[in-house]
Amino acid sequence: RNYLLNASQQMSRFMVVTACFDRFALCSTNVRLRQFSRVQTARQYMIPAIIIIWLIAPIYMLIFDTVVNNSCTYIGAVALFNSIYGITLVGFTPPCLMFIFSLLTFRNLKTKQQRQQVFLSTLVNTQVTTVESRKQRRKNQQVLGMLMIEVVVYICTTTIASSNLLYSTLTTYIGISKSDERISIESLISFSTNLLNYTCPCLSFYLFCFVSHLYRKQMILSLVNIRRQFSALYTRNNNNTNSDEHISIRQMTAKVKPIKQPTMAPVPIIQ
Repeated sequence: RNYLLNASQQMSRFMVVTACFDRFALCSTNVRLRQFSRVQTARQYMIPAIIIIWLIAPIYMLIFDTVVNNSCTYIGAVALFNSIYGITLVGFTPPCLMFIFSLLTFRNLKTKQQRQQVFLSTLVNTQVTTVESRKQRRKNQQVLGMLMIEVVVYICTTTIASSNLLYSTLTTYIGISKSDERISIESLISFSTNLLNYTCPCLSFYLFCFVSHLYRKQMILSLVNIRRQFSALYTRNNNNTNSDEHISIRQMTAKVKPIKQPTMAPVPIIQ
């Protein structure tokens, strides 16, 4: 269970990091860097690489997981390695990468907006170009807003859990003596902060619906499209059923032959 949870969460986290890099590459002025911001590149290289890496990286959880007092835990050097793994690859690396790519994206957007204003000022007929640029700008802003709100929520929730993990690791390996009451309080805090790790994946859908009008519109269109497909499939099945019934009725009526009535000879009347 720990392996599957950690692998799926790490895939989700680094998918968000990849999305931040995609926004940064899309807004970049470097042509080679913009080539990474293609759907084909993401499907063929980025997404499979993330899945393979995070199916292999936490595999030690399957090997060194030990049952102590009816609970799964790690002992000795494996426990220290698991703490370092959690602090660096969960609490430190993803938020830092998200923050860096977000800042670079804002810088590229600002530079791109200034260049568009200079370019539009040199055109004679800029009405159509201005409308198109506004639509594209609004779309980019909503996509960037969706990404930023997810990054903020992730950083806020993960920082608390990582800080608590760092505190627990330091106090354990320094050798600080703890009373039973302090151990119970720290266990409760650790349980509460670990629940925050599930907050961001659970709230992503609601955050996107709240922030982006484009996301809500696309979701409604997708639901309408699914409803139309089911309606068309239901209608097609009904038509096939009715046609089969008509064919079977025709076959039954064709097999039924009319009953021949007996012919009676005329009886002569004697007068």
